[in-house]
Amino acid sequence: MTKVEGVIDPVANDTDEMFIGWAPAPAVDRRFLLGALPLGLAASVGSSWLVSKELGDPGAGAWQTNATHRVTGVLSTDPYPMLRIADPSAPYGMRTVLIVAQGKCTSALQLADVAGKVVTAAGALIQRKERQMLEVPLFLDKWLEPADDGSVSEALLTPDVESIGSFELAGQVMDSKCFFGVMRPGRGKTHKACASLCIRGGIPPSMWVRNGAGGESVLLLTGENGGPMPMDILPFVADPVSVTGEVVRVGDLLQLRANLAAFQRV
Repeated sequence: MTKVEGVIDPVANDTDEMFIGWAPAPAVDRRFLLGALPLGLAASVGSSWLVSKELGDPGAGAWQTNATHRVTGVLSTDPYPMLRIADPSAPYGMRTVLIVAQGKCTSALQLADVAGKVVTAAGALIQRKERQMLEVPLFLDKWLEPADDGSVSEALLTPDVESIGSFELAGQVMDSKCFFGVMRPGRGKTHKACASLCIRGGIPPSMWVRNGAGGESVLLLTGENGGPMPMDILPFVADPVSVTGEVVRVGDLLQLRANLAAFQRV
């Protein structure tokens, strides 16, 4: 065999250790990992803490899916499904509980035949501070039963309507179900798609506003005549908006009645 001067076999002179997946790691790699892993863990925990500090307060909402809640009152579908319940301890002697279906299909509830009647409804309670909502199955006979109407007051059948005045408000349009506690915080840009689908499915829209001191108000959003808000509101959902409208108290529930043309992004 002829020997060629000056030619070096690269394989024969390679001093790097070969990687074998099932074999123990080389000593130099073990030393590196032992030092790097604690530093990486500390960096991960620190960055997570910093990100969490930048997140907004999720709010006081709660979704009580671990128990069946039953309420008895007068069922109304104007402007959205709700039960008005006699409650002497509550402001104005009554408590309004909005009715929504599981998922995003509240418009599929068939309630025309029981509107204005006293019923007992059963479902999961959703609550944000004093505002309550009942999430019910879509099948009417499984969650709604007629109840004794012998002691129903006129206030529950036709609650007082009081105009508080016209106001210019700034805040966000959100779907009541997620905002009340199903999703937390259930508002903002990240929730826009979900909120739009909920409102499209018949879940009542709400206007969430805050004052300079950080206090919040949640107003049921309706059209200017007190009927359901048109679906044309969807492009404004979850965006910062300002609107001029009339704040109206119906029983114990505050409504914001506004024309769609009054909404502006801010």
